[in-house]
Amino acid sequence: MSDNLRKMIPISDTQESKSLKEKRFKKAINLRIKINNGVSGNNGPTTPVPVTPNRQNDSFSALEELLQCGICLERLTHPRMLPCQHTFCLGCLKTHVTARNLKFGTIDSPTNNDTSSNIKNPKFTVDSQIKSMSCPVCQKHMPLRDGIDSLDKLPRNLYLQSLLRVVEETPISPKVVENYRCVNCQMASAHQEQVCQHCMQIFCNVCWNEHLALLESNLSLLVKQLTECEDRVKHKLENVFFRCDTLEEKIKKATMAKVESILREEKHVLSEVTSIKKEGGITSDILLHSVAKLREEIIGKSKVSNNNHKVTTYLNLHRETSKILEQVNFFGEARLTFDPDTFKMEQISEGIYNDDDNQQQHTQTQMVSNSPENLDSMAAHYKARSFSPKLVWNKCPRPSGLGIPPWDENKLYIAATDSHYVLILDRSKFKLIERLTHPDMSCPTGITFSKSRKEMFVSDKWNHCIHAFSSAGEYLRNFSNLKLRSPDGIAIGPNEELIVCDTGNDRVLLVNPESGEKLGVIGVHSGVTQLNFPASVAVHGNDIIVADSGNNRVKIFNINGDLLQEIGSLGKNPGQFRSVEVVAVDRFGFILVGDAGNARIQVFKPDGTIVKILGSKSGFGWISGILVTQKFEIITADIKTRSLKIF
Repeated sequence: MSDNLRKMIPISDTQESKSLKEKRFKKAINLRIKINNGVSGNNGPTTPVPVTPNRQNDSFSALEELLQCGICLERLTHPRMLPCQHTFCLGCLKTHVTARNLKFGTIDSPTNNDTSSNIKNPKFTVDSQIKSMSCPVCQKHMPLRDGIDSLDKLPRNLYLQSLLRVVEETPISPKVVENYRCVNCQMASAHQEQVCQHCMQIFCNVCWNEHLALLESNLSLLVKQLTECEDRVKHKLENVFFRCDTLEEKIKKATMAKVESILREEKHVLSEVTSIKKEGGITSDILLHSVAKLREEIIGKSKVSNNNHKVTTYLNLHRETSKILEQVNFFGEARLTFDPDTFKMEQISEGIYNDDDNQQQHTQTQMVSNSPENLDSMAAHYKARSFSPKLVWNKCPRPSGLGIPPWDENKLYIAATDSHYVLILDRSKFKLIERLTHPDMSCPTGITFSKSRKEMFVSDKWNHCIHAFSSAGEYLRNFSNLKLRSPDGIAIGPNEELIVCDTGNDRVLLVNPESGEKLGVIGVHSGVTQLNFPASVAVHGNDIIVADSGNNRVKIFNINGDLLQEIGSLGKNPGQFRSVEVVAVDRFGFILVGDAGNARIQVFKPDGTIVKILGSKSGFGWISGILVTQKFEIITADIKTRSLKIF
């Protein structure tokens, strides 16, 4: 039972006898045991545990947790059971399926009474053909033959319904209250005086005014969020314009190579880029206008004197702020790719890969050792694994780079791009234990660690620099003298030098980790770059593995900058890529590539031979981070679905 519900229990005891309470409590416990034996349990039959009076509160807390919906985290309402036997509220399931099938598009609307000039307005639509869904917990696939109406036909969980009725009739239910207690001063009252519709807590008349004042003061936090949101839009617009300008240069170079025979195609493609820039500018203006308007509205509504409308006003403003923040998160996320061979440009906004069409063998009967000893056994290990996620965190705040510090392998560091934090998780408990940040850090993207120096380095995409922290989390210094532009991936080289993807300058730099001095450049030969938007880097021995995102390839260099090998090309077939976002390497040298545009991970041998594809069954949206542990666990970050998965 939550603390709020405990505080709403009446002071005076009910008229029921002690024996009646014990009978109801034992009935609830027996129902819980039945559910564990028959429906919800995953570990087989459970032996009943004798219940003692001093364990009554803990047992009811366990019952409340059992009756909690995994989507809204509230007590189940109209529980429906999926084929995988996980149970959720019917309304929550409908909301979940609707949200997963939302599409973001634009519509034309005339402006200034001139039908010849149109403006693109953002619009959210729901897919008209909803054919399937995945369980929010285990991701098991379920067909929806009648669309979202199929959810009404799901079976009810009779055990949980019975348990809900028992719990609602017990003395701990808030429905039998006779006296009420203020959550702030604990003053009791015979009737309910004030209930806040925002936090659902009871207040006396004296504390109610203080609570309203607190809600009013929280409006400043919304203003702060909107101000940060405005800055985020500007940074993203700058990034969109920069990508478009780079595409213009590349398009012009390809046009010169094909001379007059493709001049018409050049104009056509350039007009598409201009249209994208114009559309981006219009969309950003709409977003900025909405942010400014809502911020002014919040400031104006903060002076409302009518207490009865303050809570409602606060809820409405909070809801509108959430909508704008969600629109800003979608803005500028599409990747622009230009293929000089076909002279076509493509906007990649979501993955399309379906591993049901994959020609690889999905079932293998040969057992593979848990501890591969060579390349052949490692290849067999990847081919035999089903790669079903054993853990999924669906509320990770737009994650990117991942890292495990060499001084504490029980921790996992996650770069949360839009929250200005590096999150630290306890891997054993999968619990958030710390947030690492600094006022000068705006958009942490890549993470790496120096074992000898016991330092962590973080690339900052928006502030164009590298930040250094100690193993204890103390901020040490930053490298802003390198003239970086939108740095992304980062790694430690074979000689403990920093290897930084200088994404906006189409190069990879070798940097002294102490002074920030530039030691060398990879990817530039005779003044001509071999890279286009390098997004990630990994190191194996003396090999530097680079995700060449703009060229849709993985390139391998030695420490002197010599190109040794290339893997892949633009396409959707095995061994091809659409926007290579991240790379990782295991201790045998197998290369794992986050093929974000195709919504999959491809695994290659060190010689470039493809071994395995992890595709749509894993539910990837846009892979933004990948990590392979010493025990061959694969950890992925997905910036589009805001999820973290461990395979």
